[in-house]
Amino acid sequence: MEFEPRFAATAIGSLPHTDVEEACRLMLGLEIPAWPQLVKRSFLENMYVQYTEGLPGVKVDTETEQVWFDTRTGFSEELEPFYQAVIDEDIERFAMSGSHASGLELMTGSLAGELARNPVVKGQVTGPISFGLTVTDHARRASLYDETLEEVISKGLPLKARWQVEALRRAAPESKVILFVDEPYLVSVGSALIPVSREQVVGHIGAVLRGCGADITGIHCCGNTDWSAVFQTGVDLVNMDGFEYLEGFLAYDQDIAKHLERGGTIAWGVVPDSEAVSSQGAESVAATVESAFDTLEARGLDRETLAIRSLVTPACGLGPTDVNSAERALAMTVEVSKLLRGRYFGDA
Repeated sequence: MEFEPRFAATAIGSLPHTDVEEACRLMLGLEIPAWPQLVKRSFLENMYVQYTEGLPGVKVDTETEQVWFDTRTGFSEELEPFYQAVIDEDIERFAMSGSHASGLELMTGSLAGELARNPVVKGQVTGPISFGLTVTDHARRASLYDETLEEVISKGLPLKARWQVEALRRAAPESKVILFVDEPYLVSVGSALIPVSREQVVGHIGAVLRGCGADITGIHCCGNTDWSAVFQTGVDLVNMDGFEYLEGFLAYDQDIAKHLERGGTIAWGVVPDSEAVSSQGAESVAATVESAFDTLEARGLDRETLAIRSLVTPACGLGPTDVNSAERALAMTVEVSKLLRGRYFGDA
């Protein structure tokens, strides 16, 4: 679809709040609301645990806050119904319950009427590379290095993403749905310690993008990575930490140019995602975007196209910070959005 966000404000997902309704209403204050992941409310809302329901062999210990695959007793018996659900595209097997996603449940439930007022709404799913490198097997080996578990992840996560997209679509039937694939571990891919190939990155993430059914797909990575591989997935929207890692992203100016040529968008994660937000002002944060535009324009990119195809976000999820800083970051995201929109398009 043609997507021209013109500096619309949105969020990555996580918040430090424990009050579900309070967190949802904060998100509903954004032009493109995202359902909140409340990581301090419950370990079940951890970005990895949150997407395990429906996957075979998963064990979760909320006392020790650990999650892993156990491929020993009973695992093979769980694989058959899992693969049957994959074949049947039975997305209800991969539903996200309120215990694991309380914000999604409320926002698509009693707050659905408020969500539906927005032309675009946003969801998010943990990406297969980060999931597979973080969630281990019972021997503490990354599940991405086990062929069976790698396939479970690559088949299961697209269906979990699709269930979520359909839940958002039912709640807001006239809205377009964006789905972000969150891939923090892409910062480590390519190092000697993380033997993950470019083909795995492009293939596994691409499977989620193609299988989720969203109107607009996005990838978020909060650090330096090989952005050419990210663009190669064919994603619609790319989101980076522009507060700390902007220079590394701008080095891929030709990839950015090609992305824009095919209708892609950029979400500039320039708002600090920590207590550092208290020392920043909207003008200085907006100046970071302007500086990025200066650099790209000098390398041949069209400034107007950049402005039309840009969003504003915090640098990363706000779950690890405190409530005051998180709320300030969301408010600043809106401030920066209005400032840039007024500057380029004459409206607020």
